[in-house]
Amino acid sequence: MHRAFGHKRGLRFLILTSLREGPKNGVEIMKYIEGISMGGWSPSPGSLYPMLGILREENLIRKRDDGKYELTEEGKQIVGTFGGFHELQRNTVDELEFYVEYLEDLRNRDPEKFNELKEKVKLLGERLMRLGLE
Repeated sequence: MHRAFGHKRGLRFLILTSLREGPKNGVEIMKYIEGISMGGWSPSPGSLYPMLGILREENLIRKRDDGKYELTEEGKQIVGTFGGFHELQRNTVDELEFYVEYLEDLRNRDPEKFNELKEKVKLLGERLMRLGLE
């Protein structure tokens, strides 16, 4: 991939959200993220596993004997806050940022495919600009 896709906060959110559904190993977490990005992105092991380590150090997840990661009680409390309205707003902006970075990466990686989306991206950009000006 051309650039690091997704900020640490976005990857952190995606990992914790994936584990809300139940324990997963690293490959299953990558597949979950790939699924919600509609096949557009999967974190590299070089970004996923360090973040899993950070989340373990923060006691938000633990690694089970079978190699799967699961939320700790503290992690479940954090993930439980994702459902609040304020958090939903912040997560929506984080997701927008995630998709913008995906489109930037697509533009660099596959300009022809990006050009197919260019007009729609332009219209969405104009709508977002109007939101900021109101």
